[in-house]
Amino acid sequence: MPTRRTLLRSIAAGAGAAALGIPGAQAFAGTAAAPSPREVDLRPGSTGSEVTAMQHLLTEYGHKTSADGYYGPVTEKSVAKFQGAHSLVKDGWAGPLTMKKMLDNGKATAEQGSDNRGAVRAAQTLLVERGYEMAVDGDFGPLTSSSVEKYQSTCKLKASGTVDHTTWTFLFSPPRKPGPGPVDGKAVLVAQSGSGLSTWAYDCGPAAFVSVQLRLGRKPGKWTDVAHRGDAIDYARRTVLRMTDDTRGTGQIGDEVGLVAGFERIGVDRAGTGGFDDALSTVRAGGVSMLGGDLAVCAEWNGRSTGSTLHWIALLDHSAESGEYQVADSSSKHNKLVWVTSGQLAAFARTWGASVCLK
Repeated sequence: MPTRRTLLRSIAAGAGAAALGIPGAQAFAGTAAAPSPREVDLRPGSTGSEVTAMQHLLTEYGHKTSADGYYGPVTEKSVAKFQGAHSLVKDGWAGPLTMKKMLDNGKATAEQGSDNRGAVRAAQTLLVERGYEMAVDGDFGPLTSSSVEKYQSTCKLKASGTVDHTTWTFLFSPPRKPGPGPVDGKAVLVAQSGSGLSTWAYDCGPAAFVSVQLRLGRKPGKWTDVAHRGDAIDYARRTVLRMTDDTRGTGQIGDEVGLVAGFERIGVDRAGTGGFDDALSTVRAGGVSMLGGDLAVCAEWNGRSTGSTLHWIALLDHSAESGEYQVADSSSKHNKLVWVTSGQLAAFARTWGASVCLK
């Protein structure tokens, strides 16, 4: 008769399964490993629903924060307070360690009947962002519960209807869906004319920045529609790109690195600097670009006679048939997208030729 130690050793080797009539190699077949929690990293300067959700959670933890979707100085202070209360480095950056502490906690668990309304609002905010219709009211009712179950099933998580740590991480950082490329939004001209802005000074960069976000399928901060585009341009200028009325700063010619940082703040991690050839090749490959050059050259296609000054435009698409590039030029007199040749773009870029490419 085998000893207890021998029996345990046999089970560990798979013999125990055979003794029960199950082939050792198939004893655990069909038992799929549960998906691991995803890394969540929110950076100061970021905007969007993920920031709004974190702000709701901070309020739930007792650090009252306005849920405005902007990770500015006030939110940084709240994050630092949370970090201090949980023995973390108080740097105001909601990196992976801070977000794990915030999400892997009973106070953050949200389920039907939960009274932690801040956590429920956070979950509802992210569910709405993922395409589920509901009110963000802090009431975890049947609709929220069924939406959580559907989202969990989509992510191959256990459909429990409870927002636990792993579910939180998938809500904050969903797996990217495979697609033909990074460009899946509408090509929209975010023109400065008729935008209601008090000045055009230094707004070509933010306007092109917003056009590129829309082409990427992202909703820029404060964007509602084309008619109210000035709100989105101004929001990008003052928050994401951190510009002021009296300084050029990020978003202007000569600050391509600052523009890349702006894209990083909104969660776009495939932006890089380049020149004229880089801008065009990126668009031909299915990406988008911002191209810097001389505003005076734009009169050839936008109908507005202007003086010579440095200017940003957005390159949103390429036609293999005609060889032309689709341009969103914020100085356009006719407020419409135009198709221009590589020769026209070369003339435009001859003065500067800097670019920011999103591949």
